[in-house]
Amino acid sequence: MPAFVKGRGWRLPHERLTHVGQKWFMYAVLQVHVLTRPRIWCRFPAGGDGGDNSPMTSSTPEQRSRPAPAPRADGTRLAIIECAERLYAERGVNGVSLREIGAAAGQRNTGAVRYHFGSKAGLLSAVFEHRMSPANGLRERMLAAADAEGRGMDPRTLVEALVLPLAELLGEPGRPSWYARFLAQTAADPVLANAVGYRPDSPWTSGAVKTEQRILRHLRRLPERLRRQRFLLLVGFFTHALADWEAQLSVGPDHLTSRQELVEHVIALGAAMLAVDSPQTADTAGTVGAPCMERPEYETGTV
Repeated sequence: MPAFVKGRGWRLPHERLTHVGQKWFMYAVLQVHVLTRPRIWCRFPAGGDGGDNSPMTSSTPEQRSRPAPAPRADGTRLAIIECAERLYAERGVNGVSLREIGAAAGQRNTGAVRYHFGSKAGLLSAVFEHRMSPANGLRERMLAAADAEGRGMDPRTLVEALVLPLAELLGEPGRPSWYARFLAQTAADPVLANAVGYRPDSPWTSGAVKTEQRILRHLRRLPERLRRQRFLLLVGFFTHALADWEAQLSVGPDHLTSRQELVEHVIALGAAMLAVDSPQTADTAGTVGAPCMERPEYETGTV
C-alpha cells in the first residue's frame, strides 16, 4: 500500500528502500509474477501429440503432427560410430586414437568418445551392433525361408546366409562403404575381436550363430580338429574378398568387377570349401559321422 512520507507526499513502499533493498524488492515482485502467471494449455484431438489438456508445444497442426526430433545424444553417437568405422577401416584398429575419432566426428570435447562409449572396446561393440543388427535380421529371414523350403542344411544356402547380409552393406560408385574393411581390421586382432565382435550372447549375432552351428554339423565328416578350422577359413576368405573389393571401389570403380559378380563368385567358392573333404579324412575313418562337436570359443568378429 502507498504510504505518506512527510515532506515528500505519497510514495510506494519500494521507493523508501535503499538501493540494494529496491533491487531485492523488484526481484521478489518478478518471482511472484512468474509463479502466478496463467499457464497456456492446448487441447489436441484424440490420439494426438499429448491427448486432452496437454501443454501446448507448437502453434500449428502441421507442426504438432511432425515426429519429435531424435535426441542430440543419439546424433552424436551415430556420428562417432560412423567416423570410427571409417578410420578403423582405413588405418587399423590400433592406428587411431579415441581423441582423433571424436575430432573427426566434430566433437570439441576430447573426452566425448569415452563419455558415450566408455572405452575403445565399447566403441567397437557399438560399430558391430550398428551394422550387424540389420544384417542379422536379414540372415534370420533367409534361414527361416530356407527351412520352409527344405534347404536349411544345403551348403550353398548356408554360405549365402553368411555372405549376402554383409554384401548388402557394400557401397557402390559414388557411395563408399567401410564395414567390410573394418571387419578385416578387427579380425587381425583375435583377442580384441573375441571381446567385442562375434559373440554368441549378442542379440545381433543370433543368425550367424545358427548358421555356424549348421555348417559345423555339415562338416561332421571331418575330424573334430578340422571342423572349426574349415569354418574360420571360410569366414576369412569371404570377409577379405569383400574388403578387397570395397577398398578397390574407394580408389576407383574402373575395371572393377560388379558387386553381383563378386558375390556370386564368393558364394560358389565358399560352397566348394564346404564340399571338399580333408586329405586326412581317409586316415581318420573313425571320426566319419561323428556328432557335431561342442561349440568352440570364438576367435573372430567377421560374420
